Amino acid sequence: MKLSSTNRLYIGIVLALFLFVVLGVIAFRTIRSQFEEAQWVRHSYQVLKSIAITEQLLVDMETGRRGFRGTNEKRFLKPYYEAVGKIEGSADAIRKLVVDSPEQTERVVEAERHIRELLQYWKGLGDDAARYTRADIVRVTDGEKERMDQVRRALDEMIRAEELLLTNREKESDKAVITAIYVFSVGAVILFILGVVVSYLFWYEMNKRQKAEARLVQNLEEVEQLNQVSMEKNWLLTGMTVVNDSVQEVGESESLAQEVLRNLTRYLDVQAGGFYCYDDEKQHLELNASVALSAHATRYYAIGEGLVGQSATESDVVVTSHVPADYWAIQSGSGKAVPGQVICVPLWYKKELKGVIELATFQPLTPTQLDLLKSVANNIAIALNAADARRRVNRLLEQVQEQKEILENQQEELRQSNEELTRQAEILQASEEELKVQEEELRQINAELEEKNEAVEVGRQTLALKARELEETGRYKSEFLANMSHELRTPLNSVLILAKMLSENKASNLTGKQVEYANVIHKSGSDLLNLINDILDLSKIEAGKIDMVAENATVSGMVYDQEQLFSVVAEQKGVTLITEVDESVPPVLFIAKQRLEQVIKNLLSNAFKFTPQRGVVTLSFNTRRPMDGFANEPLLKADRWLVIAVKDTGIGISPDKQQVIFEAFQQADGSTSRKYGGTGLGLSISKELVKRLGGEMRLQSEEGQGSTFTVYLPLTEAQTGDQPSPVAPEPKKESAPSTPLNGALPRLQNGIVEQNTLKDDRNTLEKGDKVMLIVEDDPIFAGVVQDFARSKKYKTIVALRGDEGIYYARKYKPSAIILDMQLPVVDGWSVINWLKNDESLKSIPVHVMSAADEPKLGIGSALAYIRKPVEKDDLEKAFERISDHLQGQIKKVLVLSGNYLNDDSLRQFIGQRKFDLECEYVATNAEALKKLRKEPYDCLIVDMGGDLEKGVRQLKDLRQAMPMESLPVIIYMDKDLKPADEWQLKKLSDVVIRESSQAIDRLMDELELFLYKVQEVEKKELPKPLTLINDQSLQGKKVLLVDDDMRNVFALSTLLEDQQMNVLTAVDGREALEVLQQHPDTDIVLMDIMMPEMDGYEATRRIRSDLKLLHLPVIALTAKAMPGDREKTIEAGASDYITKPIDSGRLFSLMRVWLSVKA
Repeated sequence: MKLSSTNRLYIGIVLALFLFVVLGVIAFRTIRSQFEEAQWVRHSYQVLKSIAITEQLLVDMETGRRGFRGTNEKRFLKPYYEAVGKIEGSADAIRKLVVDSPEQTERVVEAERHIRELLQYWKGLGDDAARYTRADIVRVTDGEKERMDQVRRALDEMIRAEELLLTNREKESDKAVITAIYVFSVGAVILFILGVVVSYLFWYEMNKRQKAEARLVQNLEEVEQLNQVSMEKNWLLTGMTVVNDSVQEVGESESLAQEVLRNLTRYLDVQAGGFYCYDDEKQHLELNASVALSAHATRYYAIGEGLVGQSATESDVVVTSHVPADYWAIQSGSGKAVPGQVICVPLWYKKELKGVIELATFQPLTPTQLDLLKSVANNIAIALNAADARRRVNRLLEQVQEQKEILENQQEELRQSNEELTRQAEILQASEEELKVQEEELRQINAELEEKNEAVEVGRQTLALKARELEETGRYKSEFLANMSHELRTPLNSVLILAKMLSENKASNLTGKQVEYANVIHKSGSDLLNLINDILDLSKIEAGKIDMVAENATVSGMVYDQEQLFSVVAEQKGVTLITEVDESVPPVLFIAKQRLEQVIKNLLSNAFKFTPQRGVVTLSFNTRRPMDGFANEPLLKADRWLVIAVKDTGIGISPDKQQVIFEAFQQADGSTSRKYGGTGLGLSISKELVKRLGGEMRLQSEEGQGSTFTVYLPLTEAQTGDQPSPVAPEPKKESAPSTPLNGALPRLQNGIVEQNTLKDDRNTLEKGDKVMLIVEDDPIFAGVVQDFARSKKYKTIVALRGDEGIYYARKYKPSAIILDMQLPVVDGWSVINWLKNDESLKSIPVHVMSAADEPKLGIGSALAYIRKPVEKDDLEKAFERISDHLQGQIKKVLVLSGNYLNDDSLRQFIGQRKFDLECEYVATNAEALKKLRKEPYDCLIVDMGGDLEKGVRQLKDLRQAMPMESLPVIIYMDKDLKPADEWQLKKLSDVVIRESSQAIDRLMDELELFLYKVQEVEKKELPKPLTLINDQSLQGKKVLLVDDDMRNVFALSTLLEDQQMNVLTAVDGREALEVLQQHPDTDIVLMDIMMPEMDGYEATRRIRSDLKLLHLPVIALTAKAMPGDREKTIEAGASDYITKPIDSGRLFSLMRVWLSVKA
């Protein structure tokens, strides 16, 4: 077979490449062999060098030993000792180098053995040569030489072996080099010959192809003209195909416009363009797609407006050349330019305008390109029409059944217009069937969802029931804690006060041991009080009723207080207390100081408790930016955080106990043999308080390494300085019982039995005596207070019940009253209300001492409030305050001025009355708060003007932030009030005065009553005892008993009938209203609360509102008095209430009191 010149050329090139590869492989192997041989040569030289070093070291050692033996000078042993440390390493180096040669390895082992023998020999000679004789020296030298020769022979054998290997390797290397030179020479000659042959073949082939190319060029010139026409047709057909494909692939008109425009601009190489679709409803062209148009391009054109609108009136393509520079510019990141030509293509379908395509190009379009636009215009119009039809069909599919006829007409028109549209209509019809199937599926899904919703609703109702049960449980818990608080604190009064008085031993009649016993009793009682307070604090925190009163607090002051508080503890335990305050911490914080100090105190107490002697406790204040990992919303919103850390070097807390210690009554060591005491409440309370302050508490601790408790609090602008109003949330305060609606005061009847349990001074009173009325149900504590009052030169009268206290107040007109709040028959709140509304008693100073957790609203007329248990110091302060009040010192009044009470507007009236009184005026709440915080005032007058809503809001803010809850407040305003508004104001103040001609006189009267205790200069006669009504005060009275339980009705009816009362009964509130309508002469109503049809609350409201029986006494009967129940009954209109089971004596007492009102 004859090979072509091209094949011969390829064969030559392949042979040359093959030979080149062979030569390259040979060269690579030769170079690699030379490299390996060179490495082995270097290896042999390293072995010889190591042997020479070893031999030199031995020679140095031998020389040193000989010099030493000859001179007995140890300086000659220096080379010996230096070489001893190196000889072993040198031998190891030789062994590692010859590890590849077993023969050399054996020689190295032999040499090492001889070296060890030599070294052992030298070692046995010692370091003393003075005893050597000449013969000894000769003998030692011969032994040394013999062993040295053995070493040299072993090393010489190794040297000769390495030199032999070196010679052989050099011969092999030379031989490989000669072979490589021969191979490269022969290969170079062959490559040269092949190169010449390939060059000739290449020249021959190129020459032949040039001649063929010349012939082809001549033929192509003849065919080119024929191809040009064919190419234009092909280009035109291809463009139509591209456009037709683009309109078939999309369905929506917007997508179709974008796809068509993108393909046209790309195929025609047009730089910019816009696709405007005609809106039949709005009668204008709207830009639906664009390429490279400016954001400011016009989006809408009316028919005939501009080039686009004008082309819509034409039927052919509109070409505009010589475009002005300010008409349109095509922009890009590198610049902008004016197009050379603008082409507008109107799109018509059966004489219906469908849209306009606007194209802009730098170069004018060719006639072929314009023909393409004319050819595709009809197809695009048809596609637009089909898209519109599809859109209308989709819209019709979503409409109701009555629109199906319109859909069928359009489908028929589409089938006549285009076969393609018919196919799409069939697809749409199939889609409609699918929608029906989906509709049925959705109906089934909706049915299932309804069933699930019903199940969810049942679950929700169950959860709501459980929530109500939990709420009820919480109420019982709160009531239990409140009752326990009262029952525990009441006896603690006597324990603490008497123990304190005994420990003082003023009579000096107790032994030291007895005084110590008294101190132990006082301390134990105080510890029990702290435990009770902790439990109640935790309960109030959990119920959300804890007070968070914000105030200005200096950081340095808080730190100083803690240092003073714990300095003695630190000294006693031998623990160092360190306090640190970073410069970034604001000097003043507006925060609930009392609660924050409570948290810090709890943390420091724990730190000192668990830190051993010589330990360290650190309290630090710092700030930081917010960080991740916290969930408290106030923290997340704050820009900066206040960081308070308490760090100790105590016993630490294991990881499994770190969560437990924050639970109530839990400790890290809860066993019966635990080392550290405590209730486990401190950290629970602290954590909840921190949460109420808007922060979080974190713990870092390792067992045996100490603990760090860190408090993170939000530090906002409102907390970093003096502020006009608190930022803490408004605490919920339990409202006090309101004044009875009838406003009358009871005229006590003969049912009052004067107590004889405690002997008081009622029978020894004389004119001018200072009389103290003590209203307290605990006889022991009442006796303690009585003794204390007598020590202050007061004569005392003791009442053990509320109604008895009112009776004594009216009878004896005491100078001051000590009042408990939880009293039998009539409680303390009702006593205060009656005292306030009795003109002859309202000016008597009242000091409240009660076991209640917090003072209620409505005791604003009380001089002060002290919570039981009461310490001796508390009694001292109480009596000092009463004494100051009775002495009539200069009074100070703060006036929040408005439209009527301006600067010095009251000066003239105060002078006329000759009041020893100072008035200070402020214009804003902020100024009032600053004044109230700086110094005490005896009364606050607020001029509200006519803006009730604004005034109430400001007064609430003032009440919340006022440091003195007992400060009397008088409201002065110019507006007629509705009863509801007046009632709202009375809850926030003591007196409301409306602007009138007599308003100033009344204001002066109220000031006089609030600020002064009238003390007659002349001695007056003691009041005579009140005239008692006969014992048959209930006889003949008509009472309505409302209760749904027939057993209660029977029992109470029998009890009331025994008192010869006329008893009417009703089983629910609705029947009670009917009975009252039939018997309007009813004297009193006993109303159960929980009843069917209409409960007691609603029935009482209807009695007051519908029947207008405002003065009819209504006593509520409840099965369980929960916190807030009394207030609800009073707000509903009840006169008083009593709890079941009914105490007959208390019931009759209440009935006698309220029947006296009606009388």
